Amino acid sequence: MKSEIPEPDTEGFSPPRSTVVRRVSMTMKKRASLNSSIHVVAALMPENDEGSATQNERKLNRLSVWIYNNRRQIFLYGGLALVLMTLFTFTYDNQVNVQNASSVKIKGDFSKVTSLDALEAFRKNMSDLCFPGRKEKCSCPDPMKVEGRQGRHHWLRTSYENADAVSNIKEGLDVVFYGDSITEGWMGTSYGSADTMMDKNLDAFKDNFSLEDGGKYKGLALGISGDRTTDLLWRLQNGEMPQSLHPKVFWLLIGTNDLGNSWCSPEATLLGILRVVEEIRSQKPGATIVVNSIFPRSYHKKGYVSLTKRLRDNAKLLRKDNPPPLWNAIKDINEKLKEYCAQHDNVEYFDTNDMFFMDPLASEKELRIDEELMPDFLHPSSGGYKLWGDKIVDKLDELI
Repeated sequence: MKSEIPEPDTEGFSPPRSTVVRRVSMTMKKRASLNSSIHVVAALMPENDEGSATQNERKLNRLSVWIYNNRRQIFLYGGLALVLMTLFTFTYDNQVNVQNASSVKIKGDFSKVTSLDALEAFRKNMSDLCFPGRKEKCSCPDPMKVEGRQGRHHWLRTSYENADAVSNIKEGLDVVFYGDSITEGWMGTSYGSADTMMDKNLDAFKDNFSLEDGGKYKGLALGISGDRTTDLLWRLQNGEMPQSLHPKVFWLLIGTNDLGNSWCSPEATLLGILRVVEEIRSQKPGATIVVNSIFPRSYHKKGYVSLTKRLRDNAKLLRKDNPPPLWNAIKDINEKLKEYCAQHDNVEYFDTNDMFFMDPLASEKELRIDEELMPDFLHPSSGGYKLWGDKIVDKLDELI
């Protein structure tokens, strides 16, 4: 037989005096706070007579009591409404970003530009240098001006190192690559300093562009991380393209930082690229120039080029900056570059639009960068560099 456990005798039990005093004190503070709120609101209401004032005070008293009794539900539903409003605003901003990016089209025919004066004419007709919807983030330089980053010591040091590398090679170069971090990545460096994450990139370069290491051609890569067209233009005029330099091919890849970092408009970005091409043509008349298409890039977590960044990718719910997809702008620029090259002797266009996609035949919405070839959806991996390098060799076989 189980023994029954007697219930505790709570008769006569009372909480400690300190607990009672604390509860009473908290209750009095809450009531005092409510009463002060009531008197403030009541003071703001018109008083026609004593009776109406008393009636208003009673209504406010009942309202305050109701608010106090339902404070948890009010805070809960209020917070939920704030979250829903934030999500709606964020979704609307995303749609605006996508629409702005999709509606950007380059106006004018750049294909028959043959001089700096012609480019200047296009520049004068440009009312705005900034990407639509990115005015606050825009730091686009004038694409016709020579603007380096001389104020940044590491950038200037790297440019001088590039100039020294060029001066040490007197002859026998098949190809010289000019560009930004993607070009510098061939060397496994960033601002001239070795990056252990890119060790294998240099091997991919040597396999194709170092005769001593079994490569088919002799090449030199002159890139600096973060460079825009105006930065490269400064470098070409300040030591990285000396009179003694005469490779068989100049290979150019520039523009992604104008578009995606400084938020230049597609037209301003195109103008900057053509300004660099015209500079090379001016300094090296008759030289063969290959203009590489701008690589695809994505801000989306999964690498989709036509979708904007997912909400959950943001560190903070209320962060508003959400870069628009750039693929339509990149395609438009590349198409204009292709048209320009087709109209100029010794200027070739090299298409890498489909090289880094998982499925190049996918629909625009499903078009996605292959993470194995481009881990950050901007810079190639060592495998991406190898793929690109092999395609470059095929192109050089046609030209040399």
